[in-house]
Amino acid sequence: MLSREARTRSGLSRRALAARAGVPTSTVSRIEAAEIDPTVGMLQRVIEAAGSRLALDLESADAEPTLASLANAVDQVGARLKIDWTRLRGFADWAAEHPDRLTRALAHPPARTGTPLDAILAAFAEELAAQHNLPRPRWTRAVGRLEQEWSPAGTPRMRAEAAAKTPEPFRRRNLVLARSALFRQAA
Repeated sequence: MLSREARTRSGLSRRALAARAGVPTSTVSRIEAAEIDPTVGMLQRVIEAAGSRLALDLESADAEPTLASLANAVDQVGARLKIDWTRLRGFADWAAEHPDRLTRALAHPPARTGTPLDAILAAFAEELAAQHNLPRPRWTRAVGRLEQEWSPAGTPRMRAEAAAKTPEPFRRRNLVLARSALFRQAA
């Protein structure tokens, strides 16, 4: 995502960025599609070729995750929405291990993305709160129902199975998302 953001800011095509960075165009494409994990050096070279600077920072391993930090777990590729489900599942795993910290982790609303991720995160927060017998976060009330039903890509059969296993907070927002997409111990 960082390389795409830097490239977009610079107005460069993938081919032009690759030429400036001295790498194949396919490398830039694969980095942007998250198909490869580039080394820090490679990522730095690509980002600098786009006229930006890569800045790294250390955070304590004890830093508590927040649901708000998941607002950037989405990427729009044309009309296709690409959500980083691994990050959402990781947050659900953390919540299962630290239910005593969950109220704080859900307290602040994520930045709005203007995508279905807004509804997904609100429903996710409500489902996590319900699982741990916590009150529904106040900010979720402001995130309404999608006009059109949304579900991840899949076959009609996969969508039908997901619809049967969609938790209520998701269903209420016109989302079709099987519980197992987010929770490892899906019922």
